[in-house]
Amino acid sequence: MALNLGTGTSGGISAENSPLMRDIVENVRLFMRDFVELNRLTKGFDHSSRHIMWAVLDTLSDWASTPPFIGQDLGMILSSGWQSLFIRGCAIALLESLNFLHMRNYLPYSDGGVNTQTENPQMIQAALQMMKNEYEQKKLKVLIAKNIELSLGSPGVHSEYLFVNSFWGTL
Repeated sequence: MALNLGTGTSGGISAENSPLMRDIVENVRLFMRDFVELNRLTKGFDHSSRHIMWAVLDTLSDWASTPPFIGQDLGMILSSGWQSLFIRGCAIALLESLNFLHMRNYLPYSDGGVNTQTENPQMIQAALQMMKNEYEQKKLKVLIAKNIELSLGSPGVHSEYLFVNSFWGTL
């Protein structure tokens, strides 16, 4: 799996060996509280590191395919201070994937007046709906703001008020 992590390499670097990818995987795991000692009903991690790396790539692809198209790479996203939003996008990708597993394994049954079910995909769907609405709105605002910033250039476009008051330099 090759990924351009914003390191300036032309061919990308291996994502598994990247310290940046390892940090993101750990931060996603921390956000989702996916630790062996906290998973009482499952053995081990709920999401493998490989699956979290897939979610990172999926979320990166989501950012790159959402207009305005400004050419995203992981290094630029994280260096711009959007790590928290990006991690939420990774969590959404993981929960969407987990939702398919829960839907496949969903089995309600009843015996002797006792009703039970093996999985509860409705809980994941409700959490996804809440998280995804907020995430999509924030992602769109961030991409629009970055697009405006890139179009104006580094110094930006100044208001005419700069020349009316308190400007003592040469024109």
